[in-house]
Amino acid sequence: MDDLRHANIVLDFFCIILSIQPIVYLVSNHRYRQRLNQFFLGVCISNIFMILGDLPDWILPTAAEASEKLVLSAATALYYAASAFVLYFFIRYVMEYLQVTGRAKKICQLYALILCSVQIVFAVISPFTGSIFYITDAGYQRGPLFLVSQLIPLLCYLLFLALVIINRKKLRMREVVFFLLYIIIPLGCGAAQMVMRGIAIVNAGVTVATLITLMNVQFEHEVTMMEQEKELSERRIDIMLSQIQPHFLYNSLGVIYHLCESDPETARKAIKRFSEFLRGNMESLKNREPIAFATELNYVTNYLYLEQQRFGDKLQVIYQIKTEDFLIPPLTLQPLVENAVQHGILNRRSGGTVIIRTEETDEYAVVTIADNGIGIEKAKERASLGEHTHIGIDNVRSRLEEMVDGSLEIASSGQGTIATIRIPWA
Repeated sequence: MDDLRHANIVLDFFCIILSIQPIVYLVSNHRYRQRLNQFFLGVCISNIFMILGDLPDWILPTAAEASEKLVLSAATALYYAASAFVLYFFIRYVMEYLQVTGRAKKICQLYALILCSVQIVFAVISPFTGSIFYITDAGYQRGPLFLVSQLIPLLCYLLFLALVIINRKKLRMREVVFFLLYIIIPLGCGAAQMVMRGIAIVNAGVTVATLITLMNVQFEHEVTMMEQEKELSERRIDIMLSQIQPHFLYNSLGVIYHLCESDPETARKAIKRFSEFLRGNMESLKNREPIAFATELNYVTNYLYLEQQRFGDKLQVIYQIKTEDFLIPPLTLQPLVENAVQHGILNRRSGGTVIIRTEETDEYAVVTIADNGIGIEKAKERASLGEHTHIGIDNVRSRLEEMVDGSLEIASSGQGTIATIRIPWA
């Protein structure tokens, strides 16, 4: 029996060493900053604490002294509490990986929170009540409610299984297999340890399953993320090229040229706005994260100022800004505002009006860009406007969804177009 006890101690230390490797990987290059990786990091750290809680059970086969009972009792409570955190963080990891949203996300979070909280409560009270474990001179003993501590992981693994099955179409077959292995390996080890007390294979099972997930699911996810980042970069370039149209540059420079003769002071202001417009677009191309709405609005005001110098009273702009305290993907407003100018000015003799409005609700920051132009359907009939409109709107919508979980709705008629952006509060 001593040989088996020593083997369990060595196995636990070996599992700790293995568990440190994913942590080093996630900390390096700041991978932990991604929300998905934060949950996986939580799994790895919790697993180490679970193993540390298990070690005294093998180091102290008996607990004749009061101090030994105290150490063993605290360590066992740590073991059960840490196991709850392993389960909770992995549920959150799976939900984030599968991009579970809406009502399903709330239900799964509540389900996981309740189950893991019950496990933690039993872990904390058991040293005093002996519910799931108690300590005697002979060491660790299973309490009358021990099966509760085994039922909770089973229910959590059933949730894992349900999430994987329901969202299987989002996954490659390889991802499905390795997610199922994360369920099967710990469950199998847990069942074996329940039957054969004295073999520390649960910790080894969880550690191996975590490494399998890291090597096969997490690595593959990172490859996918890099591919998406490449695609997103290409979209930024497309957006950039769509915004700095040669005709706009030529027209702006032409306006500035004439202002230099007729109104030098206004010309100086226009040059300053023009340089800020170009600088803002260049900076936006480099940005990989959402920016402050006020910054994005500043880019748009520069654009509209230059267009107003060109069209004069034919272009009216109204700002109704009630909130600016939110983030937005760079180059989101400008394609929509440019479309509004195209519809409101180029195709109406009397000109038109563009309204930029922001407001807040309990759930969203809402941005509205409205114009009284010819509408998108009529614009599609004109090759010079229709294709540009389509590309700009599609790019804006996809980047809103990917970067801030936002949405874009377009309502258009012969009387004008209203673009509504909704961004959930962080």
